[in-house]
Amino acid sequence: MFSPGKIFLITGANKGIDFEIAKQLATQFKGYHILLGSRDAERGAKAAETLQKAGLSVEALIIDVIDDKSIAAAAETVKSKFGRLDVLINNSGIVTDSLNGDPPTRAQFEAGFAVNVFGAAATTEAFIPLLEKSAAARLVFISSELGSLAWRADPEARFNFVGIPIYRSTKAAMNMFALSYAHQFRAKGWKVNIHNPGWTITDLNNNTATGTVEDAAKGAVRLATLGDDGETATYTEKEGLLPW
Repeated sequence: MFSPGKIFLITGANKGIDFEIAKQLATQFKGYHILLGSRDAERGAKAAETLQKAGLSVEALIIDVIDDKSIAAAAETVKSKFGRLDVLINNSGIVTDSLNGDPPTRAQFEAGFAVNVFGAAATTEAFIPLLEKSAAARLVFISSELGSLAWRADPEARFNFVGIPIYRSTKAAMNMFALSYAHQFRAKGWKVNIHNPGWTITDLNNNTATGTVEDAAKGAVRLATLGDDGETATYTEKEGLLPW
């Protein structure tokens, strides 16, 4: 059985912020092995090949967070090949809101929650048995400042524009169940944290943002590699703590 220093799984990692997280982890921490989660086998393989050519210890793992069979198969692959998982970074996410002002539909709500909430929860549950075999399990949930209830209640808060209620709701819901895991595993020493990468140039916003993926990935990398004295149950961005 392959036994490198630590095993990481990042969902939705064939592009964007999580691809950069994988790159920074594998570059900065020699001995770490990064699994690039991707629902598309070809895209995942190409992403892994890009990093492998740079001499980094990564490989692709097929996982579709809205397909329970795919999640179970991914967990079984990790179990048979590595016997454990040390770090899970949940990043798979979509925006299903209409951006032209149309009212949200039931189908849009269901699609958004299926990926951003139910997918992240189902993935976490499937990998808990493998995380329990780690000496220092870490869970990182990639969220958004748009999930802040405190800021949504404040008309003067940043990014408090009218719109995208589905995406905002999914991130607020994800924050809550992430805190539930932090509470559940606190006594075992797990570090479970939520991170906002900021307004970053990705396909999620049609590349209309201003932040770089390099900058956005740094906070998640830090949380994924916390020591025993590191924090848990936090909601952060690069500037510090976010209001719930």
